Amino acid sequence: MALKQEILRYSRQEKIRSLSSWFESNLQQLIDSDVYVDLNSLEDIGHKIVKGLFNYSQKYKINTAVIGVSGGVDSALTAALFKAAGWKVIGVTMPIHQLQEETDRGIEACTHLGLEHLHIDLTDQYEKLLTSVSQYDLKIKDPACSIRRGNLRVRSRMITVYNIASMYSGLVASTDNFSELAAGFWTLHGDVGDLAPIQSLNKSWEVPKLAEIYNVPKATVFATPTDGLGISKGDEDQFGFSYLEFDIILLRLCQCFTTFNNRSQILEYLQVPDLELAYVNRILDRIRMSSFKRQNPFNLPHPLQDNRYPGLTNIDYSLWTK
Repeated sequence: MALKQEILRYSRQEKIRSLSSWFESNLQQLIDSDVYVDLNSLEDIGHKIVKGLFNYSQKYKINTAVIGVSGGVDSALTAALFKAAGWKVIGVTMPIHQLQEETDRGIEACTHLGLEHLHIDLTDQYEKLLTSVSQYDLKIKDPACSIRRGNLRVRSRMITVYNIASMYSGLVASTDNFSELAAGFWTLHGDVGDLAPIQSLNKSWEVPKLAEIYNVPKATVFATPTDGLGISKGDEDQFGFSYLEFDIILLRLCQCFTTFNNRSQILEYLQVPDLELAYVNRILDRIRMSSFKRQNPFNLPHPLQDNRYPGLTNIDYSLWTK
């Protein structure tokens, strides 16, 4: 099957809507320039990530990873890569009013990948937290506050996995991908852990196809992406665009290596037709509005001495270099 057809299949784009001719031509450009890589290159990417995880374990003398397994492809792939690198992997399913099919996929992934598995239902804990918050925030149960309630769920789960990781002298694995990083589709101080093997991988092709290569169950590979928080029918429903459409814009801009002075220059570079202008601007707005997350915490420099942060970086480098 041609690479473009494979990408359309694994991104589930064909089930969402057909790509417009403009998006399709940009996708082809990314394929022709090897930004969307073929199967051989993708296998090489997997080998290098596994080697990186192995080297990290050897360098920092840590070999246990605790992962919140949601039933989605990102957490399953993350677990599979750690497992392939020889880590002890503890997969934790933590439903909070979660759809049973999502929880079942998470349990299936843990079993299929041979992970140690813990199942901790956090629903009661979440309800008590929600009640305690409601005492000073009367609007928390308003339907318009669904994202805020979702953040409480995510942070409750992260408290749980960090406690387990501490018990095993391990670390918490991050399961976010590059598309989510750019879209800000994650909770500050919530679902970002210590070591992130897939944060450079795009959601529309590299993540699902690599997941298949690393033996993640098919039902998980092709599952509709969702935050598991009940905020919407799925990630793309919440965005208003597909992951493939988002990735096409994101990767075209990353490919440019040009510093743009304003949005107009971006639109000119992309040669966006009038018909696609509102759609592309929606994608650019999503990236812009989440930039603060990628700089957290934003460190103000020392008012008098500019060597503090560079000096600490140099100390770290010196102490870890043999």
